[in-house]
This record gives sequence, C-alpha cells and structure tokens, in this order.
Amino acid sequence: MSDDPKQIVEQAYDHVADWYLQWVQEQRSPRERYTNKVLENAPPHPHILELGCGPGVPIARMLLDRGAQVIANDISTKQLEMAKVRCPQATLVPGDMAALSFEPESFDGIISFYTVFHLPRAEQTGMLSKIYSWLKPGGIFVCNLATIDEEEIHGEMLGHGMFWSSYDTEHNKAMFTEVGFELIDTEVLEAGDGQLDESDPDYGVKFLWLAAKKGLSKTT
Repeated sequence: MSDDPKQIVEQAYDHVADWYLQWVQEQRSPRERYTNKVLENAPPHPHILELGCGPGVPIARMLLDRGAQVIANDISTKQLEMAKVRCPQATLVPGDMAALSFEPESFDGIISFYTVFHLPRAEQTGMLSKIYSWLKPGGIFVCNLATIDEEEIHGEMLGHGMFWSSYDTEHNKAMFTEVGFELIDTEVLEAGDGQLDESDPDYGVKFLWLAAKKGLSKTT
C-alpha cells in the first residue's frame, strides 16, 4: 500500500464509492445549512467551487438546483464518475485540490466538506490562502475540520487505509484569521447529532464547522 497520503485518500474513496454514496445521502449533517450561508450571501446564478464533491450529492446537486454555476473537484476519479451522472451541468475537475489553480476572485462562494483534513496539516494554511485568493471580496467559504491535534492519523474506512491530519479547534480558527478571513460562524458538533450507530465511521467524532468571509477591503 502507498505511503503517500494523497494516494491513500484517493484509493480509499475509489474503493468505497458505492457505500459512500448511500452514506452521504443518509447521514444527518450541517452541510445544507452551511451551503445556504454561501447561497444567501451570493448574487443570483453565482459561480461556486466545491472542493471534495464526492458523488455530487447532496451539495453539488443542491447548488445546481438553486441556479449556481458549479465547478466541482474530487481526488477520486470514481467519485467524479458518479458525480457526472448526478450533476451533468457541473464542470468536474479531477485531482488533488492543493494542486488546483484558478484566477483570483473567480468565485462568489467556495465549499469544502469532509475534505481539508485529508490534506497533511502542513498544507492546510496554504490551501486556505489559495481559497481566499479565489474568492471574490465579500464571498463566503464554508467547511468543516477535525478537532484533534494530530499530524498523521492513519486509520481505516471499510477496511481500506485512510489518512487524516488536523490541528485543534483554536489553531484551526487561527489559520483562517491568519490568511485574512473574517470568521462569521463557528461551532463544534458531534457527527450525526450524536445519534450514529457504533458501526458508522464518524461515530463519536466531533467536527468544527466554519463560515468565513473575505472582507470587501481585502485584496489578493
């Protein structure tokens, strides 16, 4: 098995694609509520980027149904194949999100759920800086992060190796302000409102949910 964190994540999401589609549709999550923060802040027919779109549901499909023009990225080609079926109107971009390049101020909003913590944490501030540069002034970025202070977490998802990396809650918030974001909403919530079965990969896990705005006076 590969030791490269990016390959570990890619292969895992390729292998669990069918299970993940069912899981992502059934699990209760603040995803939609945070997506609404982006949409309510954006102009009509906004340009939205989703990093880590998975099979295209629920978020990319929700964005399209609300009139957004969507660019969606995922490291897993299998996930993107599934997203293409469910979101044919979206522009799908494969690969490591940390290697993406867009023009400054390209997007009215950016969304990334269950994704940033798969990057080695040494890359996370740089990723946030890129996201900040891609946002139009006044645009909102929403995501969730892990809450434990561990540089390398090697575990399993349905028997396949998986990689996570994280700072604690306060360091995560500090990353955002260091980049230039204004934090407008943060909360720590247990996955599935604490109602998950012990067999669920997110059983007992707490995530930090954030909404952050790029100030109108900031320039990139």
